[in-house]
Amino acid sequence: MKNFQQYCRYLIIVLICIPIAIQAQDGDGQGGTRSPFSEFGFGARAMGLGNAYTALADDPTAVFWNPAGLDYIYQQSLTFFHASLYMGTNYDFLGYAYPTLDIGTFALGIARVGVDDIVNTDAEFNVYDNFSFESYRGYLSYGLRIPWDLSVGASLKVERSGFSYTRQYRDDANAIGVGFDFGLMYRPKFSTDAFLRDWSVGLNIQNLFSPQIKHGDQPDALPLDLRFGLLRTVFISGGSELRFLLDLAKAPDSDMRFNFGGEYAFRKLGKARIGYNNLTGLQFGIGIEYSMFQVDYAYGNPSTDGLLDPVHRFSLSINFGMNRDEMFAIVQELKRQEEERIIEEIRQADKKKFINEHITKADTFFIAGKYLDAIVEYQQVIGADPFHQRAKIMLDSANVMLDNEINEQQNAAVAAALDKDRAEADQKFIEEHFEKGRLYLDKKQYTDALIEFNLVLERNRDYQPALSAIQTTRRRMGEDVSSMVRRARSEFEQQNYSEALRLLSEARLLSRDDPQVKKEVDTLVERVKLQENIQKGLLLYDIGQYEDALKVFEQVLSEDPTNQFIRQYYTRSKIEALAETEPMDPETERRYLEGIDKFLLGKYKEAIAIWQDILKDHPYNKKVLEAISGAEERLRRTESE
Repeated sequence: MKNFQQYCRYLIIVLICIPIAIQAQDGDGQGGTRSPFSEFGFGARAMGLGNAYTALADDPTAVFWNPAGLDYIYQQSLTFFHASLYMGTNYDFLGYAYPTLDIGTFALGIARVGVDDIVNTDAEFNVYDNFSFESYRGYLSYGLRIPWDLSVGASLKVERSGFSYTRQYRDDANAIGVGFDFGLMYRPKFSTDAFLRDWSVGLNIQNLFSPQIKHGDQPDALPLDLRFGLLRTVFISGGSELRFLLDLAKAPDSDMRFNFGGEYAFRKLGKARIGYNNLTGLQFGIGIEYSMFQVDYAYGNPSTDGLLDPVHRFSLSINFGMNRDEMFAIVQELKRQEEERIIEEIRQADKKKFINEHITKADTFFIAGKYLDAIVEYQQVIGADPFHQRAKIMLDSANVMLDNEINEQQNAAVAAALDKDRAEADQKFIEEHFEKGRLYLDKKQYTDALIEFNLVLERNRDYQPALSAIQTTRRRMGEDVSSMVRRARSEFEQQNYSEALRLLSEARLLSRDDPQVKKEVDTLVERVKLQENIQKGLLLYDIGQYEDALKVFEQVLSEDPTNQFIRQYYTRSKIEALAETEPMDPETERRYLEGIDKFLLGKYKEAIAIWQDILKDHPYNKKVLEAISGAEERLRRTESE
């Protein structure tokens, strides 16, 4: 019995570890070198799907199935897979994937298949030594999503296999080889059509650079193995999903291999799977997700001849760390903080520039004896920096100098007046209205200030402080109008239209005596109102009020006929508001499908021409209008690229 068990273990080594790998010659006369890893793959989920996994691979086992799928992994993931084969043969895999936000996903994997403690006897079955056979494969992989809904990936793999003996005088017989795999995955998003969306296409080229495994004098090169996969996902109400998968695999030294699989996922909690492999037959599997953990189980026969019993396979996946959405949120927050920092720096620089400009003006006015102008400028500085000591001191000095100047002129006027009482009344009137004008000027009520200063000039046309005050008021009013227009433009660019209109209304009131400024303000008001209408139309479109949105977009296009963005939404609103689904006669249906063929070949202009011709007889056919809208969008994107 012991001898029989020993022979069985030898047979398992031959059947599983080497020529599952080597398949030297099968019944069809096919030959070639195989690795046990290439025959089995990794992961209970994939095995439960009959090894139809090339177009789905979105976990760490993608290092084998298709490295292009790595960049669809949502967060850091660790997967452990184990299967106990026959007579103590263990098959294990450990993989780790690390996704990044914008430079792809990196992954590592290591797999082992082997038998330990095999008894070695002589011809008379005397035990003189133990040995083991094991094969390892390590992966260093990378996947990246690129434009056009494509992703690419590659795996650098190192394979080591051989025998290890317990007797020290025996040399271990091991061989090492290095290979390279390449993968592509295409998940189109260009269409909203129920049939064209939610597909995935995968291509995995294994052994693009083949590992050279040398046992003995001749090296064994693993053959080039092409795997092509299709995936169709159907979403079911309630959050469940149904997936259908197909894989085709072909190596130069073997027939085409077919793999089919189906998976039903119930609300991301549990999964049921069934698969078929034309070499090993039916496979079954289930999966359970809870929090950060996912446990998968598969049951099926790994042997191609059906002589061995089915085996159980298990996988445990742990998803941890920040997911892509959380990483994106952190990047956005850092970007926002950086923008705020830059804005604050700009604000401080503008404030410093503002203070320097106005303190320079104030000093110039003070030296020239224009004390009221100096007072206004010093007040501007203090308004921007209430703790500016020099401006406060100079403001007090300017006020004193202005009061002295006023008193001197008042005394001269009284002395020169023939009618002392009238002079005193005029002087009192002048003082009261000049002071009122100053108060209005301080409050930036420029119109009221001008009225008061002009009242002063009615009593004394040569009253120099009033003449200077009028010039100062007009200059300050012009500066404020310019500032309001700049702020309104800034609010307009930030889409704060109500605030922009408020600022422009104030600027219009102040600039009513300046036709050029008034014209500029009126032009900007029209632009703001146009943008308000655009925003109103977009809001109506978003909430499904398509007829109201259509009216608003018509008004916008009457004012701005070249606005392609609004014309696009006008077309969409017209489709939603006026289009209807109607059956097509056979000839019209044929012409519609002819347009579809042109579209799929990238001949968007020819497709649009065909569909527009259909609209002559069916002007509100929703199906045709949507097709034209989609083709025009693809044409614009193609021309912009």
